[in-house]
Amino acid sequence: MTLKLLIDVGSNKVLFAEAEKDFIDFMFSLLLLPLGSIIKFVPPRTTLGSFGKLYQSVENINDTYLVPNLNKSTLLQLTVSALVGASPLHLEVTSVEGFVKEVVTYMITDDLEVTPMSAISAITLINRFSMKNDVRLEKKAVVVAMKEGLALLEASLKYVTTLTDVFLNSSTKNAASTV
Repeated sequence: MTLKLLIDVGSNKVLFAEAEKDFIDFMFSLLLLPLGSIIKFVPPRTTLGSFGKLYQSVENINDTYLVPNLNKSTLLQLTVSALVGASPLHLEVTSVEGFVKEVVTYMITDDLEVTPMSAISAITLINRFSMKNDVRLEKKAVVVAMKEGLALLEASLKYVTTLTDVFLNSSTKNAASTV
């Protein structure tokens, strides 16, 4: 999978990433881990890391962007019994269709909030960071394979700057392939 990052070079921070269906399906599939059934009982502001934002993204995404016949409760109210015999961490989603529609490009923020990509939402986000300091932007494409997928899972449980941690600040950045 390829992820296009928009980076503020001055602060060495990922502002957001542009992602296709395969990456968003992977990120949403992280909610299929038993943590997904537990996180709904923890208020997002008390959740460690970005995992709460990912959960909220599924709650907030309009059904228009989900594949037909997918009920959000599949991701939001998973029971542990549904995982018996399943291998939960795959870069490919076990459902044939996945979770989100393919014809849409998605924006995922550093804290893992997922929304359909639009010029207005991207400009709004850039302006929010521009008001804080002089922003120098750089675009970088990274390849997300198993190693990076595992690093994303770990970082989402620890940090609210998940993308920055994995692709700019950690030892994974040296191993992550750039395109």
